[in-house]
Amino acid sequence: MTNREKFLNYVKNGGNELICSPQIGAGAGFDTRLANKTWMTQTTMQDTINATKMFDMVPLYNFGLPALSSLTSEFKEESTTTISHEGKRRTIETTFSCKKGTLRSKLIDEELKGCCPTEFFVKDEEDLKILDYFLDALLEVKDFSLITESVKESRKIIGDDNVMDVQWAMQPYELLGFPSTMDTAILAMEAEDPFRVIMDKIMKLDEHLIKATAKGGSDFVFLGGPGSEMISPTYYEEFLVPYSKIVTEMAHKEGLLIYSHICSPIEPMLTKGYYNQMGIDLFETLSPYPVGNVKSIEDAFSKLSPEICTRGNIGLDSLLNETPEQIYEKAWHILEMTKKMGRKHILAASDYMFYDTKTENVHAMCKATRDFNEKNK
Repeated sequence: MTNREKFLNYVKNGGNELICSPQIGAGAGFDTRLANKTWMTQTTMQDTINATKMFDMVPLYNFGLPALSSLTSEFKEESTTTISHEGKRRTIETTFSCKKGTLRSKLIDEELKGCCPTEFFVKDEEDLKILDYFLDALLEVKDFSLITESVKESRKIIGDDNVMDVQWAMQPYELLGFPSTMDTAILAMEAEDPFRVIMDKIMKLDEHLIKATAKGGSDFVFLGGPGSEMISPTYYEEFLVPYSKIVTEMAHKEGLLIYSHICSPIEPMLTKGYYNQMGIDLFETLSPYPVGNVKSIEDAFSKLSPEICTRGNIGLDSLLNETPEQIYEKAWHILEMTKKMGRKHILAASDYMFYDTKTENVHAMCKATRDFNEKNK
């Protein structure tokens, strides 16, 4: 059985043989260090693939879409990079222009520290008008083969034997990732009418992107959603849950599975049952304090539908600071609870692993899974 078959079968059906799949990639830095690099933005997918091959694990590889501005001639997107702080900082500034105006974003990349967006394209209600115009232009596009071909190229990189996720800001509430999470929440409250119009247009765009992605050969598409440190349950009730139901149904009709990653506090959303309503197939992560705020993995299992496969949830703090023996013990407890409670759970970290994560601790997670499966044959 290939890694792809093993992963997909477990997400759909569970099974006696448990899986270890530590999160490597996504610009977090662990694969960067293993490739002997120091800049997160210079990490390649091949670096990520090479990193996963060092461990006895079943990887999930994530890819993004090409810039949506490449689908229409109405918009021009340009980036410039400047170097500062004695060569230790790169600032990437991007302009997004059309006849309606120009939006600007800024990303800071610090050597050995990682990337952080410090300025987003959409900051106020006036900027929403340009985003709205962009969506109108995209909805005029008849040919989305550029998206399909991009996904096919990504599939070639990892091969047919590995599982693949394609992600963009599919959740309409995220507004294509153009504003920050905090500004998104404010815009939803202060400019609700244009906000909802834009969400509806993004949902229509998602239908095209989902179909194109499925044709390209992806297994999963990504559904976002901020934790409780960013928004209130009201936003889940009014925006995230109802729109998620629609886009996840679209994806399921095309044979795609839904992968959702929320590495921040998920209570009280978990207790209120929102994630059970959103059409999620693979959900991470059920992390206790200090990474998240769930009471325990047992408590989280009791509140999350058994139809949903979960992934996690050894804390990044533990992987950075504890010994392999301690990690092995924590991994064993998670595996025991998975089997005892009859759940579909994939052992992993609480998030994508940091630059300084101890390699021996990742091996300890994999060894615990291997030993547990051997004991329970």
